[in-house]
Amino acid sequence: MFAFVFLAVAATAPMTPADGSYTYGISVAGSAAGKTTITLIHTAGGIQLTESGVASYGGTDYAGTATLNLDGALAPARYAAVYSPPGRTIHAALAFNGNSATETGDNGGMTFNLDASTKHFAVLDGVLFSGFFILPSQLRAWNAQAFTAVSPMLGHGGAIALDAALKADRPKGVPAGDLPVSVSDPLAFTVWYDPVTLVVDELDVPAQALSVVRTRQE
Repeated sequence: MFAFVFLAVAATAPMTPADGSYTYGISVAGSAAGKTTITLIHTAGGIQLTESGVASYGGTDYAGTATLNLDGALAPARYAAVYSPPGRTIHAALAFNGNSATETGDNGGMTFNLDASTKHFAVLDGVLFSGFFILPSQLRAWNAQAFTAVSPMLGHGGAIALDAALKADRPKGVPAGDLPVSVSDPLAFTVWYDPVTLVVDELDVPAQALSVVRTRQE
């Protein structure tokens, strides 16, 4: 009986990338600008993503870390980030409770409400990558074409819808079997991911000439 219950739960658990560490190179206008590493682990109640990244742009060094906790349905439960621009350290955190998300941190607090046109929150926090990394898994689990994105780095939240009409050119290094997730508003971007493993291979933001590309380890 207990074995049957366990198998039933396991069979309905959302697909995600396998536990492990995933490293990405960051480039701006084709020039290397930094890297970030995300470590995914499954926990008793869901999954946890931890991220550590560094970048250099315009001769200035930046760093950031984040921890994103998701529940068993891949909905965000908690998020904490530390941003380190030159000479500063800024802390921010999000707590999710039903149809609202509350931000606390060094720059003050605010509340984001779930947009009426969506049923789910996602964390897309500026240049930190963990929310983009897990987005294809979330959209598949939710069977969703829209969500409310929250970015504590930018102090912004709002509805985002996928744009099937946005036909991004496949980057040279992206495998032929990868699928795109594309958004055109408020900022156009495309996430390329493996539909079998759900691992993201590349994120492109044309308006910023920004690319985040997975570093493949043999």
